Amino acid sequence: MVHLKKLFLNVKTTICAAIMMLVCAGGAAHANDRVSEAERLVTALITELEQTSLRDNMTDKENKQVLNQLVENYFDVDAITRFSVGRYWRVATESERSEYAKLFRFVLLNQANEQFHKLRDLEFKPTTTNTKGDKLILVGGIIHDKSGEFPDVEIFWRVVALPDMPVKIFDIEVENISMLKTQQDENTTLIRRNAGRFSALIEALQEQLNNQQTD
Repeated sequence: MVHLKKLFLNVKTTICAAIMMLVCAGGAAHANDRVSEAERLVTALITELEQTSLRDNMTDKENKQVLNQLVENYFDVDAITRFSVGRYWRVATESERSEYAKLFRFVLLNQANEQFHKLRDLEFKPTTTNTKGDKLILVGGIIHDKSGEFPDVEIFWRVVALPDMPVKIFDIEVENISMLKTQQDENTTLIRRNAGRFSALIEALQEQLNNQQTD
């Protein structure tokens, strides 16, 4: 999700003005390229999800493998993992960070796999794309349930576009609620309730993962 910052110029001659216009035009073109790249990223992800959800002969293990690869290809996994625990990432040890990252990913993949069959009834209708700041792009749309069971939902894919780096999805905002910020609030609350122990979050995730595997 990317926003183009304002450019300041102090033009004293016609030549300087022309040069600055060229610079600004070049910057705008670059921003538009990044916006298009973000839109293509979201479209490609949705296309792959739709195609995969239509396969009836895939096992749970195969589903998870596909989902894991999609996460790797389309999402900024490292940034999401760090953000999901807020300031507590800085106080966690290297081993705690590594263990949390592994468990966090396993739990999310299991949750996604449980809902995977519902994807075939959903379709994404693009609406508007906006930039926010100089590194964030919001690709907007409507999630429509073709079965009619659920009402339409507004969604924004928050895409990070850092200089000289491929665009990656950082967050999903549903009806103005950030899924990642919600996860962060839950995680940091759990840590605070356990005297600031980062390991308490790891223990909770391990228990959640164990419950998923026995269901």
